[in-house]
Amino acid sequence: MTGIFRIGLATLVVILQLLFIYFIINILKNYAVYFYALIQIIAVINIFIMVSKSKNTSYIIVWLIIIFILPVFGYFLYLLWGRSDVFGRCIRNNRIRAAIQHGSMYLYKDPEVYAELDQIHPSRKRIAGYLGRKGFPLYKNTTCEYFSLGEYQFEAMIKDIENAERYVFLEYFILDSGELWDRISEVLIRKAEQGVEIRLMFDDFGSIVTAPDNLIKALNSHNIQVLRFNPVHRYISSFCFNCRNHQKITVIDGCVGYTGGTNLADEYANIYPKHGHWKDTAIRLEGDAVWGLTSIFLQMWDAESGGTTDYEAYRSVVNYEGQGFYQPFSDGPSNNPDNPAEVMYRTMIYNAKKYVYISTPYLVIDNSMKEALCTSAQGGTDVRIITPKIWDHWYVHMVTQSNYGELLESGVRIYEYTPGFIHAKTIISDDDHAICGSINMDYRSFYLHFENGVWICGSPVLQDIKNDLQQTFDVCEEISLDEWRRRPWHIKCVQSFLRLFAVFF
Repeated sequence: MTGIFRIGLATLVVILQLLFIYFIINILKNYAVYFYALIQIIAVINIFIMVSKSKNTSYIIVWLIIIFILPVFGYFLYLLWGRSDVFGRCIRNNRIRAAIQHGSMYLYKDPEVYAELDQIHPSRKRIAGYLGRKGFPLYKNTTCEYFSLGEYQFEAMIKDIENAERYVFLEYFILDSGELWDRISEVLIRKAEQGVEIRLMFDDFGSIVTAPDNLIKALNSHNIQVLRFNPVHRYISSFCFNCRNHQKITVIDGCVGYTGGTNLADEYANIYPKHGHWKDTAIRLEGDAVWGLTSIFLQMWDAESGGTTDYEAYRSVVNYEGQGFYQPFSDGPSNNPDNPAEVMYRTMIYNAKKYVYISTPYLVIDNSMKEALCTSAQGGTDVRIITPKIWDHWYVHMVTQSNYGELLESGVRIYEYTPGFIHAKTIISDDDHAICGSINMDYRSFYLHFENGVWICGSPVLQDIKNDLQQTFDVCEEISLDEWRRRPWHIKCVQSFLRLFAVFF
């Protein structure tokens, strides 16, 4: 099926579901009092369950507002879209958890590495310990290179793929035909013909229009394995397609790994000026920490394919040297209600003493994250956030700007990137630790999507990350509190209304 046809099919089924709900409600209007009472009783019971199970009060409050505004319809929306266990109900036999459990058997936590971190960076022991307890080991003996633009990353990545001898794994949210993909696919096909194992996985919804069936068939004909993650048509009825794979990983031979904010499309390399200059970032790891990225990829591959990979066949046996500590991690709806990405961001913000700099394309945050930012700024920490001046989704940008007020009042400095669209997802604090990966500061990244990142501590690359952010501030427009307050009244009304539905964005 073509992407447009599948989008149409999904939309049709969703409309039919909503019409069915309306039809049932209309039929039962003769018994409105009893039906309404029953729904309210069920809703109250579920509210108690929601409050008792969820650690995110803000998320629950938004759904409570929707339920009380639309007593019957809102409750059905929550059942379809709002439950944090929706992914667990969609994937039969908890396949994702089984894949993660299988992969964890191949992840060894070296106590000597943790002891060395504690000796050199004692204040960061708890962060590393938290990720370790979540199943993500800490590594050293790794070098890291930072790319301040997507085009720099792709030039280096294509060269590394050219040198692949055993395998190449790629996992992205968007795959789009174009000049960049032509270059990458040409190299992948050539390496596959040389006997290199190639696995490519992309999110079906993210690439539903841009990666047609004939593209996949062409790759398969060259012995390249391709998987669509969470096909839209499979889970339309349960809205499971709302849980997407937003991870961005490339691994070559278990020796070299890439992650960051980029996807496989021309705009990410500034070949196509979709929204002006596209600012994105990525990192290249070489060494022991690449095993963390390899494991994350294989877990997601097994979860979608239903297979069981022999991880040891893909482990690198090369010895490396390098400075600093690296901890690749992932999260997703299978972790709800405790997601490592949100916890890591909030912890870094709270623990910052001198400064914390953040770049994010979307700032759709709950009260707990907002409180962390405000508390840190009020305590004297230099808190700065970069968001886009030119947006890709107007409604998300509206909600992003609506969140500026409380932050500005608390002393957080907000910058909007003026040359184009900033898609970079980076946080750095106090010169000694940072995260680079696929994580946006929004509900989707923290609760609905599968994401990944790398926590970096004590590495020389941290100075490159800080320098890039400081240079980016110079080409941004800083937003003042007075300017924010002078927004037109109709913009304020639209933003306030959209904030009620921020959980959907």
